[in-house]
Amino acid sequence: MNNKIITKSRLMDYTLRLVSKKRYTVSEIKKKISTICKSHPEVEVDIINEVINRLIELKYLDDDQFVKDYVLSRIQFKPRGISLIKRELQGKGIDKNIVESGFENLDYDESKACCDLIEKRTRLWSKHPIMKQKQKAFQFLASKGFSKEAIYTTLKSCYSSDREQDY
Repeated sequence: MNNKIITKSRLMDYTLRLVSKKRYTVSEIKKKISTICKSHPEVEVDIINEVINRLIELKYLDDDQFVKDYVLSRIQFKPRGISLIKRELQGKGIDKNIVESGFENLDYDESKACCDLIEKRTRLWSKHPIMKQKQKAFQFLASKGFSKEAIYTTLKSCYSSDREQDY
């Protein structure tokens, strides 16, 4: 799209190619289109808005559905804390209210997710004393965005006195 005149149909074709490969938020598509339009001053803002509105109308762009899908995939495949997932979504340009609504009906036990992550790492940390293991576990879980309450609950359950005798 470098040296050619950008029309509404060319812009629509470009955005359709983008959304056919991957899910985007409205904000991400606006950024992509803006990048192209910087080198083409003949493109009016109205055309950009028409293209985005048409993509929304065709259900190619839907921030609400994007949030729901993103949250579910993050929980299932790359467990993270709720606060980190919210930050990631806001970093993608999604409104805070939409992000919050994506978590309303969510049944997510952060403590269980923490336990699962720690169980995968226990073998790596087993050569360290218990206090060092707890410290490493805390740092690891905090880096994944889990709340302090969930981390403390997990550490208490995973490193109870029964388990300490096994080490």
